Amino acid sequence: MRSVLTLLILFILGSIPVWAQDNYDPKKALSSEELFLKQSGDSRVIGAPGQKYMALDASPVLGGFHRYRFFPGDNIKFRMKNESIKFNETIANVTDSAFSIAVINEALGQMTYQSIPLKEIKLVKTHRRIPFISQAATLLPLAGLIYIGADFFNKGIDNKRYTTDASTIIVGGAIMATGFICYKMTFSTLKINGRNKLKILETY
Repeated sequence: MRSVLTLLILFILGSIPVWAQDNYDPKKALSSEELFLKQSGDSRVIGAPGQKYMALDASPVLGGFHRYRFFPGDNIKFRMKNESIKFNETIANVTDSAFSIAVINEALGQMTYQSIPLKEIKLVKTHRRIPFISQAATLLPLAGLIYIGADFFNKGIDNKRYTTDASTIIVGGAIMATGFICYKMTFSTLKINGRNKLKILETY
């Protein structure tokens, strides 16, 4: 099993740098709000100064402080207070204290806009791309399963198939648990409270 574990480690170490090079952008390391806005080249509506957008300042247990930005045109996943519905919508507009989403009435064939006050938001689901950590979130659980499966289907020191031992389960489980921690750092469901604050800011 040592050879299998060695191959898994070499596979993970070989895959992560390649993915990290594809996703790395030196501008993302800059902390200036102005530089962040200038380097954004997607469909966000941030061309003119004074454009309002939402900022979620989060201080989760894992990962430390981070600011998530939501511009018109961005997708946002959230849940409102006293409701069980999970929204996954595109932001149409942002005002001083709310944002709006498009609502399609299929019966009437019309589209209207629903205003969502920030004070009514309970939870926001976020995604943060962290070099190495984000890649490990998907690689490590798979590596743990492969490690346990390789021991189960191959002959071990007892020369028998379809058996495994506690040490293999512990090692494989530890690899999968590490992947779960990486997943929680990459994908977070943040409750809006004193630690996680949602507010309106403007470009400049």
